[in-house]
Amino acid sequence: MDINVNTFQTAVLAGNFETPSFTVTPAAAAKDLQAALQPAVAATVANLQAGKLSQATVTITSAEPTVIALETGVINLPFADAKKVTNFLDTTADAPLRVYLVITNPNVNASGLRIDEVATGDDFVANQAAQLVAITAAVSEKLATIEEARLAPKPTVKTAPASRTKTTKTTRRTTKRASTKKTTRKRTPKKEG
Repeated sequence: MDINVNTFQTAVLAGNFETPSFTVTPAAAAKDLQAALQPAVAATVANLQAGKLSQATVTITSAEPTVIALETGVINLPFADAKKVTNFLDTTADAPLRVYLVITNPNVNASGLRIDEVATGDDFVANQAAQLVAITAAVSEKLATIEEARLAPKPTVKTAPASRTKTTKTTRRTTKRASTKKTTRKRTPKKEG
């Protein structure tokens, strides 16, 4: 299934897409991640079959929540960056509609966002069960990365103790120049005579 790039961009910028969302606790996600992701996969398939754009999200609730989204798009940019699509694609062209896995968490990487292509829309619909298994494996890997980064010691900035701080003292030298006094002699007028 293909979509015109301009039609895609206009729809996303206008918010004209389906947004099914689901929440799960960290314990439930750890117990059965595939079951936690299944509703988002099913919603994405249903929206693709209906010809609708979709952003199905599963939020793992915690102090730093992890948002897992399945977005239908034409390029590996999240819907939030839809304005940038024209930087990469011709707006008059048609492009295949694809499904992207978008993971948002401060610890997933330096940018806090990870996006990967899952499949074309047609392949996603035709192989829903296989896609669920692949997505579960990818999300499991990213959750492990997030947990590892979360538990890693944070780099500390070392500051030198006050007694060891280096201060630079600037002194101003002034040199006194020997003044040369000009002495002027008075000329005494010559006596005539």
